[in-house]
Amino acid sequence: MYGMLLESIQHYLIEKYGEEKWDEIRERAGISDHIFITHQRYSESFLKKLAEAAEEILGEETSMISDDFMNYFGSCFVKFFSHYGYDRIIRVSGRHLRDFLIGIDNLHEHMRFGYPKMQSPSFFCEEETSAGLTLHYISKRKGFMHYVIGQVQEIATSFYNLAEIDIKILSNEIKNNTTHVVYRLGFDNSGYRPPCPDSLTIHDKRSVSIDIFFNIFPFSFALSCDMTVNMAGHGIISTVGNRIVGNDVRELFTMRRPKAEFTWETFMTRHVMFELVCSLPTLRRPTIAMVHQSSFNFQGNGTECPLFVSTENENYYESTMSNKPKLHLKGMMKYMTSWNKILYICSPLIGGVEEMMRIGLYMNDLGLHDTSHEMALSGIQPLPQLEMARDHEFDKGKALEENMKKLAQERKRSEELLCRMMPKAIADRLKLGGKAVETCEYFESVTVMFSYLDGFVAICSQVDAMEIVNLVNSMFIAFDKLTELHDVYKFETLGDAMYMTVSGAPVKKARHAEPISAMALDMLEAVKQLKNPANDKPMTVTIGMHSGPVAAGLVGEKTPQYCLFGDTVNIASRLRTTALPMRVHISEATKKCLENTEFLIEFRGVVELKGKGKTRTYWLTGKKKAPNKIHAIIEME
Repeated sequence: MYGMLLESIQHYLIEKYGEEKWDEIRERAGISDHIFITHQRYSESFLKKLAEAAEEILGEETSMISDDFMNYFGSCFVKFFSHYGYDRIIRVSGRHLRDFLIGIDNLHEHMRFGYPKMQSPSFFCEEETSAGLTLHYISKRKGFMHYVIGQVQEIATSFYNLAEIDIKILSNEIKNNTTHVVYRLGFDNSGYRPPCPDSLTIHDKRSVSIDIFFNIFPFSFALSCDMTVNMAGHGIISTVGNRIVGNDVRELFTMRRPKAEFTWETFMTRHVMFELVCSLPTLRRPTIAMVHQSSFNFQGNGTECPLFVSTENENYYESTMSNKPKLHLKGMMKYMTSWNKILYICSPLIGGVEEMMRIGLYMNDLGLHDTSHEMALSGIQPLPQLEMARDHEFDKGKALEENMKKLAQERKRSEELLCRMMPKAIADRLKLGGKAVETCEYFESVTVMFSYLDGFVAICSQVDAMEIVNLVNSMFIAFDKLTELHDVYKFETLGDAMYMTVSGAPVKKARHAEPISAMALDMLEAVKQLKNPANDKPMTVTIGMHSGPVAAGLVGEKTPQYCLFGDTVNIASRLRTTALPMRVHISEATKKCLENTEFLIEFRGVVELKGKGKTRTYWLTGKKKAPNKIHAIIEME
């Protein structure tokens, strides 16, 4: 649905009830847009939501229900589109209201050029008398039944000076996801005239032979009530062969316009131009048509209609037709009462001489009564072909949009993957064109933590590989969630059950020890939910932490990895190896960083660290305030 429909509602609701009421209605309808763009498409549910919201807010004041507001919205649209000059089209679309109603579908076809994605409804009339007619409304939309009534009433009064028009809903059904509403319109139908005898069937007129008729309309053909083509002009047979005769028209053509079912009933009830595209391949070159002389006339004498055109040779079909244009016809369906057949009186739509050559047409194939010659020689594209080209471009644009969405999704996935391989700040610098070596940086003070599942090597020798994978996966998922919760960075490690994190790099933090200490305590809680697959006992973990300077940056080009370098990393690793199960072992440097904080620390003693000798170390035992339970946050899988 295009924005002009919503613009009309906004304009007249503000004009009649004020801007505050309009904003209230819009908000009640759940519509966030403050301004509607004429050629932008919006959800078709907006109209129904606005009508329901208007009933809630203005119902008591106006005594109107949502159906009444839909009727009013239809009237608003008719009054509003005069701002765009469309009222002039309505004024010349018919001398009487009946003429306008009969030609609505043709009017929509004209509008499609300005609104190419418009899903226009279809209308047709029947049971016409001097007191009114029956109007059929068919649409993929639902809920527009009263909106149409408002439009018709406004057009009748504003453009055709009808003081009174009575509209009754005879039926409303939804079939195959299509709404079909039948209205009975009662009005002074002064433009109605009883059907006159067809000029071709008046007995005192000279008969028209098949030769003459099909010389005038060489691409026309006749249909019987079972939709079989039983006569065709020499022009169409020279182009696609005589296989067209004797076959169902629905197997030979696709109906491009109007958008309706390809049935006999559609031909009988629609007074619009029909566009058919032939599905048969065109001949390599026109064959010699053999025209059998016939005295068949359109008065009807009860005799069978003879087949009068054939081709000498059917061996000229292209083996591959993917690049050749299809024969595209446009014309009207004329019912011949005397012999119960429909004549499709049409001419081909040709975009130029080159297209004629590709199809296999010659100038003498085209009728003399229309502008086909001029169109072909001048290269002017007929409107339907321009529409087809436009539709093709829109299809390509739609495909491009889909590809752009997929590209955006893949780009997002790539960025997410990059951010998993390295810190986001580093990834952002690389995306801006920075080199890997330029990411190397010195950090004066960070806190590094190592953790390890106790007894992991022994477990690996006791259970199968998949159980080991599930165990490590469950631990990593839980710990990864904690890194996000405490805003610390996880490093890839070579050890199977080793987990390494850092706080203070790559984003510098003044108080880097506190977040990673809180994470260490939460890790002790989280690991309690892990079971040893060998004996079903709870798993334990050892943790070591140290604070100090490091260098960090990307290493490698093909598969770059963000790494930490420095003695701080070595000391943190050795503190982990000398820790006890389910204890957090920290250095004196980390202990100093945690002074005057909420964390509780105990002196462990002097521990021998490889390469460092005897070193004073501490246990991180908890917080002064009891830590929050994290079972709701961490779910082991």
